Amino acid sequence: MPIKAVNCRHRDFLRDMSTDPACAGWIGFSKSRFEALTDGIFGIAMTLLVLGLSVPAVETIKTSTEIMEILRSLFPDFVHYCIAFLLLHGMWVSHHGLSQKMQFIDHRFLHLNSFLLLSVAVIPFSTSFAGDFPVSIIPAMVLEINLLAVGGILLAQWIYVASTRDLLRPGSREDDFSLAIPITAVIPALSFCGIVAAMLGSPWSMGIYLLAPPIIFVIKRINNMNGSENSLSPV
Repeated sequence: MPIKAVNCRHRDFLRDMSTDPACAGWIGFSKSRFEALTDGIFGIAMTLLVLGLSVPAVETIKTSTEIMEILRSLFPDFVHYCIAFLLLHGMWVSHHGLSQKMQFIDHRFLHLNSFLLLSVAVIPFSTSFAGDFPVSIIPAMVLEINLLAVGGILLAQWIYVASTRDLLRPGSREDDFSLAIPITAVIPALSFCGIVAAMLGSPWSMGIYLLAPPIIFVIKRINNMNGSENSLSPV
């Protein structure tokens, strides 16, 4: 009599992330290792951003006027640094929130995470490139394409986990994803709009990311209003 295949995702020992070869879709190490790698690369990328703020040698600065001129020349670099840092921070928070909802990881999620970290590691370069050429279109597009890649892959991770319920912790609610997925989609959507604006000739297309906070606020308000209406509706 043939042995019936066992669904590996529902074995109790998977709480310890079994290396059983029959469970080919599962990773043979704990979720904490993938979280540590992700946190480390995000942290390193956010730290390296400041290296784009290069200051000339002291010997070349003679007067206060020259100091003010240097500060003015560093302003575009500082703006790009702040935008990239805050966006990376927001996407790290989103990724951390997703990780907290998960009990397991599989190969597909790990592959998505590898591409995410690949894109995150390039952010310091693309940010410095855009800051060095503040009125040029191509450097701005390079940074926006980079941010589109990071935001798009993070959105794909949220959608994948939402559709793969076996990865989630017990008690996870669909309401968590109904709010998180639209919020996560804001950055890639703005990045796409920024790329279009740059292609149309706008040298300040990076300013479009200033719309992120009000858009996220509106999404949360709409979600809260829908939640209030559902709580008042009869069962």
